[in-house]
Amino acid sequence: MLSDRQLVRNVVVVCAILILLYFAWLVVSVLLMVFASILLAVAFRGLATPVARFTHMPVRYAVFPVTIGLVGIIGMALYLFGSTIQTQMFELVENLPAAWAALEARFHLQSLSVDLLQQAEAAAPSSATIIATLQGVTSNVFEGLVGLFLVVVGGIYFAVDPELYHRLVLAFWPEEERDRVEASLKALGADLLAFLKAQFIAMVVVGLLTFIGLTIVGVPSAMALAIFACLAEFVPLIGPIVSAVPALLIALTMGMDAALWTLLVFVVVQQSESNVITPLLQQRMVALPPAITLFAVVVFGQLFGLLGIILATPLTVLTFSVIRNRPA
Repeated sequence: MLSDRQLVRNVVVVCAILILLYFAWLVVSVLLMVFASILLAVAFRGLATPVARFTHMPVRYAVFPVTIGLVGIIGMALYLFGSTIQTQMFELVENLPAAWAALEARFHLQSLSVDLLQQAEAAAPSSATIIATLQGVTSNVFEGLVGLFLVVVGGIYFAVDPELYHRLVLAFWPEEERDRVEASLKALGADLLAFLKAQFIAMVVVGLLTFIGLTIVGVPSAMALAIFACLAEFVPLIGPIVSAVPALLIALTMGMDAALWTLLVFVVVQQSESNVITPLLQQRMVALPPAITLFAVVVFGQLFGLLGIILATPLTVLTFSVIRNRPA
């Protein structure tokens, strides 16, 4: 039988936990950004270690050229991809009426076009709605850029002096628990690093296969599209679908046959990644069953939006690692 003092203490502890959980929910986007920074710091340290070994400089200083190189490569890739998509979209818009007219004549869809035009006119948004939508998009883009800047800068800070933050975390635990917590943190870091290495290899292989396939098909700007497919591979299930859309739109400017061949390229690349590359790489990372990955993307996407979708796999790896390395 609990005494009144023990009962009050238990109630206070439960209330404190609920308050902490509520506060964590309010700042969940910040916590996700912190996790993204830590993930980026693990990647920076992983790349900086061989650079430091080769150049004989401290790892903390090797982080800076690695960061500059990565940011430069990704920035150049996005610039090339953006200019490519802009050019091809203009070409697609110019060719789309003629292609639609040919499709109408072939399948006798003239009446369908009239119905679609009338429905489009009826559903056309007002100018106020358009302005509000543009304002929302602009605000979201600005918030996304600010968040990306904070994640990158935070990742650099974590990567330059991880021992400082390591000691800070350990300071929250009693002296007798610190050895166990430190061992758990090292195991978590090793699992995240193994995941990033395996993911990096998969991304590079997908990018190379996509580039080879699109080059054979003859799709313009195969390099930019392959780089985008490489980056999108980080997001499971959804990333490959998103990366295929611009390539298919560009291929449509070349004709239906080119679009079908392009679709076949992405199907073959993704099947190779799912059935050959990933099973081999899972030997070096926390093995995640495909069903778990699928529902993790859905759950984290519903809970945390776009950032949750992007971080769904590493968050799942973190969860599995915590369960696997929990003390007996």
